[in-house]
Amino acid sequence: MDMKRFFLYAIVIAALALAGCGGGGGGGTMTGGGGEPMPTDPPPPPGPTPPPGPTPEEMALMALKDAQDAAMAAYMAAMAAVGGAKDPVAMANAQNYAAMAKEANDAAQAATTSAMAEQYQMQAEAARSKAMEAADKRSLGITDLANKILNQSDIDNAVLEGKTGDDVPKPNSNLKERVGAALYTTAANLTYPDASDTPAVTDGPAVVTDGSVHQGGETSARATLDNRGRLRFTVNRGTEAVLRGEDPTPLMTSGEKPSGGWPGAEMVRTDTTVAGKTYVNVYTDINPPTQQYNSAAPNNVAINITTLTGASVARLTADDGVPGDGSSFTGTYNSDSLDNQPPVAGQFNCPAGTDCSISVDEDGTITAIQGYQFHPMLGVTKQDADYMAWGVWLTAPDEAAGGTFAAATVGAFASGNDPFQVRAALKGKATYNGDATGLYAAGGYVDYFDADVSLEANFGGTEGADSDAATAGNNMQLLGVVTGTVSNIRAGGMAVDGSLMLGRAVVTTDTANGNSMNGFRGVGTTPNVSGTLAGRAMVGNWGGQFFGPNSSAPDTSTAHETVYPTTAAGTFGATAPGNVNDPVRILGSFGAWKAD
Repeated sequence: MDMKRFFLYAIVIAALALAGCGGGGGGGTMTGGGGEPMPTDPPPPPGPTPPPGPTPEEMALMALKDAQDAAMAAYMAAMAAVGGAKDPVAMANAQNYAAMAKEANDAAQAATTSAMAEQYQMQAEAARSKAMEAADKRSLGITDLANKILNQSDIDNAVLEGKTGDDVPKPNSNLKERVGAALYTTAANLTYPDASDTPAVTDGPAVVTDGSVHQGGETSARATLDNRGRLRFTVNRGTEAVLRGEDPTPLMTSGEKPSGGWPGAEMVRTDTTVAGKTYVNVYTDINPPTQQYNSAAPNNVAINITTLTGASVARLTADDGVPGDGSSFTGTYNSDSLDNQPPVAGQFNCPAGTDCSISVDEDGTITAIQGYQFHPMLGVTKQDADYMAWGVWLTAPDEAAGGTFAAATVGAFASGNDPFQVRAALKGKATYNGDATGLYAAGGYVDYFDADVSLEANFGGTEGADSDAATAGNNMQLLGVVTGTVSNIRAGGMAVDGSLMLGRAVVTTDTANGNSMNGFRGVGTTPNVSGTLAGRAMVGNWGGQFFGPNSSAPDTSTAHETVYPTTAAGTFGATAPGNVNDPVRILGSFGAWKAD
């Protein structure tokens, strides 16, 4: 191509390019009137980059946490239901479901997948619902029966028909009037023990004669607690058959016992002698069985080791760390660490009058021991022999021919296995705090009640005792005075206004045994319970018994001057006299521990 033609092509191409960029070509940009290109809006600034979505692993963790949080909320709601239960029986039943909720929650917290946690979450929520239902229901058979309205359907039908006033039948209860009458009679009659109180039954520890006080009839109770913590009661009412109870309802008081509330049960027996039912609510402070050890020769091995080295160190261990010199402790022992035999479990005791010592190194390893005896474990356990069992009972006859009912009978009792012997040498004051339970009737209803009890014992006290001398009996010696209060009464889960004053009950001894085996009680015919409940002035009686353990020292020993009984149990009752139309009655029993 010659140069002229080349430049011609170049000029044409340049012109076409200019036409495409800013000329009037169809594909060009809009121009203004002067041919200038119109300005364009700048592009928007770039926005923040959205975060990436959760990974499947993160989603699984979130689901797991949600299920765990829900399970925890269910457990907390179940515990809140327990705290707000209507009465101790409802509380005990709700506690059973709360324990299930806790177990499910613990499993949910330990779960590693959301599916597992959600499964336990549903279990916890189901237990929560059951706990809330149980906490809202009063389930004692005594009160359910007493407050049952026999003509409820007639009342409902009358209301549906629009009837009012006297045209609506009055509620007709099965037991409330009869129970109220029985409470009125019983509250004024406090009886004390005699030889007939010992039940004619052989299982469990023997009940010591005179270890009971009663209102409404002689009753003694005993308790057993197996190695798995299962509680069993045996209750004997006078000459009647032993009450064992089938499928007893668990009970628990509000918790003055040092280890928590007092455990108990409501037992029901079909009564053939009166063609009805007998209900017993009974409580105890029994402790779990203790392990027994063989302390008889030749099984007691004297250990006088001044040097333990090497492999020999393994032949002596203590279960709970290293005790102090001279103290008893449990552990294992092997008299020959080279015989390839397993160590024997047992108890190490320091005999009286022996100088016993234990030496350890910086790591707490036992390096020397001297003076101890080793008692091998026997493999058997021993029931607690120093406990109380107390409560109330009600016998309700069935309806007789013609629609009539025989009178109900009711009573309170307090018994124990080791009545404390108050010697004349004992002086000073001791306070006992605990729980009271029983039956309360007011406003046409009968309710189970729970309350606090506090006693003050003035041992050796004779303030005002001169006035009691004549009625106490010529052969009796006053050993002290006991007073107390029953307060914070809650009947059917509702607070009852007022409290009871437990007036002077004297501790006495008789000439037969030289010490008080007959407890403490009011002397004479004057009621020794007063106070106001639900606005009504109350009068009644009360009494009780101290319990051990007893000192084995001779009666002349000075040790009796400072050894106080550890527990006290008793009964009380009070009524508002003359309240025929609106009776207020209370009958109960109590158990109390010595305050520190």
